[in-house]
Amino acid sequence: MSLITGAGRSGLDPIGKWSLILAPILFIVGGIMTAPFGSYHTGLVGEIAAAGETAKLGLTIGIVGVVLYVRSILGLTSITPESGNALARMRIASAGAVALLAIQTIQTGLAMGIAGGDLTIGGAFLGVQTAGTIVALFTLIPLGGGLAAGGLVSKYFGWVLLALAVVGLITVLAIGLDTETGGLLNGVLQGVWGIVILVIGIMMINGDGD
Repeated sequence: MSLITGAGRSGLDPIGKWSLILAPILFIVGGIMTAPFGSYHTGLVGEIAAAGETAKLGLTIGIVGVVLYVRSILGLTSITPESGNALARMRIASAGAVALLAIQTIQTGLAMGIAGGDLTIGGAFLGVQTAGTIVALFTLIPLGGGLAAGGLVSKYFGWVLLALAVVGLITVLAIGLDTETGGLLNGVLQGVWGIVILVIGIMMINGDGD
């Protein structure tokens, strides 16, 4: 069974396809440069401050990754069939992705300040981080549903994204990003999320080996 349809293989424009591949790579690389994996709460603030200029570079790379991620979601939305409710779900996902970009931009600005030595904005940064994570996870719900119903890729990819959203929201709302367990789970979920998006992009470029 093919994991990608003809529409998914040839319908998305080249920029959209490469955005699917580059977005998770840049986001993960940027995150590694900004702070060690699993950093959380005040420890995260301290790690960003300690990284200094390296963190600033990582933050810049990371926000570029977010921009490309938004571009890829908008591209997928543009080729989603209008039948059923798949397109409606993808439009909601696109709106959520744009909102996420706005929040991530604010978060990046605050993190830049922390990397520059201003630790007084650490609390604001952590608050924006939590808000951005919640928005990102809620955006995964219509994205996963749209991909599952739209027929661009195998519905299993949509289900995986839906599962990530559920586990992620439990992590943020029940466990909290201010705990070691929450920080580790959030990092793992982001990694899996990135891999799923990366695989979709690779398959769209390679045509699933066809």
